[in-house]
Amino acid sequence: MIYPVDSGKKPGTGTPVVGVPVPRLFWPAAIGIALAASFGTKLDANLMLAAAAAGMLLTGLPHGAYDIAVTSSLLRLRLSEGAIFLVAYLFVAAAMVMLWLGFPITALSIFLAFSAVHFGDDWRMLESGLLRTLAGAAVLCVPAFAHPEAVTSLFVTMAGPEADWVRRAFITITPVAILVSAVGMWIAWEDGNGAWVRAQLASLIGLALLPPQIGFLLYFGFLHSPLHMRDVVAALPSWSGTRLWLYGTLICAGCLIVMASFAPGLVSEQAEVMSAEAFRLLSVLAAPHLVLTLFTRRYIAHR
Repeated sequence: MIYPVDSGKKPGTGTPVVGVPVPRLFWPAAIGIALAASFGTKLDANLMLAAAAAGMLLTGLPHGAYDIAVTSSLLRLRLSEGAIFLVAYLFVAAAMVMLWLGFPITALSIFLAFSAVHFGDDWRMLESGLLRTLAGAAVLCVPAFAHPEAVTSLFVTMAGPEADWVRRAFITITPVAILVSAVGMWIAWEDGNGAWVRAQLASLIGLALLPPQIGFLLYFGFLHSPLHMRDVVAALPSWSGTRLWLYGTLICAGCLIVMASFAPGLVSEQAEVMSAEAFRLLSVLAAPHLVLTLFTRRYIAHR
């Protein structure tokens, strides 16, 4: 569960309900990618990877678009208090930008660590926060192990020639991450979340067999992000569907305009540069998103 919505039930697999529904577009996307690969489509072609980079960015933007609205609703903040949270949110995002400019290896390491923690929120059946983080890290470990050259090239493009040690670090924890994920899937299956288990397993297989950007898009854009949006809707029960989508569209459009100004690599003709830029921009969103959601969760747990 991304946001700490009180459901009266034990949280499981990223949402407060048992029997987590798989997003309706996940299996059509997975089958479509599998068919394209089986008919000889070059999924690692420049155009395909560029499209995947754009898809990752577009599906990742909503992660942060609703953060201030959700926090204001859950904590019942006044307008002035919400403004303070917004300033703090932008400060964390700016700090991440400065890290990329001055200490790219540190920025890459922090981004990947944040990603593992964030993806670990989908594994609420595991009691330990460390185990959840390891399960979340499997999303990063599998492509690092299965596609060492492609991942190294991407990391080097993002953070410079010394970035390969980051990939090697993830390889060292791959067996543990896979084992913890398997245990989590078994518990989820026993709890009646078989559909979610099959989707997670298909995602990990995709990350192993497909080019890293394509495999990550399948997991991130078609499984993780839609389940995240379920939490957003649950956290804003008074918002109509129109208000939700209008608000999110305006925030995301504003972010894209700013990103286009400061990240010219997004419109590069080189897919790897686009991918690197998309991941860097996602990290700028991920840092304040994770900090704010962790603060909100702890505040509600202790009040």
